[in-house]
Amino acid sequence: MQMKEKDKATKKRAGLITLFKLLVFTAVIWTLYFQLRNVDWEHAKGLEIKHWWALVLALLLLVPNLWMEFLKWKIITAPLNVDAKLVKNAFWAGVASGFMSPNGWGNFLGRLIFFQRRQTIYIIFTTSLANLSQLIPTLLFGLFAVLLKYGNTNALWISTSIGAVVILLFYFFGDYLLPQKRSRLPFVRRLQSIRGRYQQLKWPFLAFSSIRFLVFSLQYALLFVTFGYTDFWFLITQIWLIYLFTSFIPSLWSGKVLIRETAALFVFAGTVVSVPDVIVSSIIIYLINIALPAFMSSFIWLPKRKK
Repeated sequence: MQMKEKDKATKKRAGLITLFKLLVFTAVIWTLYFQLRNVDWEHAKGLEIKHWWALVLALLLLVPNLWMEFLKWKIITAPLNVDAKLVKNAFWAGVASGFMSPNGWGNFLGRLIFFQRRQTIYIIFTTSLANLSQLIPTLLFGLFAVLLKYGNTNALWISTSIGAVVILLFYFFGDYLLPQKRSRLPFVRRLQSIRGRYQQLKWPFLAFSSIRFLVFSLQYALLFVTFGYTDFWFLITQIWLIYLFTSFIPSLWSGKVLIRETAALFVFAGTVVSVPDVIVSSIIIYLINIALPAFMSSFIWLPKRKK
C-alpha cells in the first residue's frame, strides 16, 4: 500500500515538473518576443560587416562563457552527490528562470525543482553567493575603467570604490553576521548548518566569475571589431564602464537589452564609434549571451517522449 502511494506521489511530482517545464518554455519564448519587439531595427540597415572572423569568434566564446557558469554550479552540487544528468538539467533550468527574473538572480528557481526540500536553503544561498561573485569583477574592472576615463577624484570613482569595498567585505565576511550559538530561528539554523560547505566556495566562485567577465567583455569588444573598430584597449575599457553602469540598474528581465543600449550610447558619446554600431553591437551581444542560451535551455531540459 505504501509503495502504491509512493508511486502515485512520484508520478504526480513528475507531472508537475513536466507542466512547469512547458510553462517555462512558453514564458521564455514570450519574453524573448517582448524584448525584441521594442528594438529599433532600423539601425541595422546599411551596416557593413568588415571582419566576419570577429563575429564568429564572439559567438564561439559563448561556450567558455557558459562553461564558467556551469563550473560554479558544478562545485555547488558536488557535496550533494547527485546524478550528472540532473546537474546538467538543473543548470539549464536555472538559465531559463534567470532569463525571466530581475538581473538574472532568479536562476535558483529553476534549479530548485530538481532537488529535495531539505536542500532548498543550500541551493538558494550558494547560487546567490555565486551570483554575487559575478558582481565583484564587474566592480573592480569597472573601477579601473572609471579611473582611466574620469580620474580618482570623480564622484563616480569614489562611490564605486565604496561600493566595491562594501560588497567585498560582505562577500568574504558576511557569514560572521550569523550568531555563533545555535539559533532558535529555523532559517538561521539552516544557514548555520551549511556554513562550512559554502565558505570554501568563495575563492573558486570569484576565479570562475573573473574569467567569465573577461570572456563576455571580449565578446562585446569583438562585435565592435566586426564593424571595423581596431582600438581594442579603448573598446574593452568602455565596455567595462557599460557593465558597471548596467549592473546597478534594476531590470525586469535579465537581458537588459534596452538598458545596455542606453548605457552604451552614454559611454561612447563623443567618440569615433557611431550610434548604429553601438546599438547593433548591444543587440547582438544580448542575442548571443542572453537570448540564445535561454532559447537553448528550453529545449535541453524539456521532457523527452519515451519511445
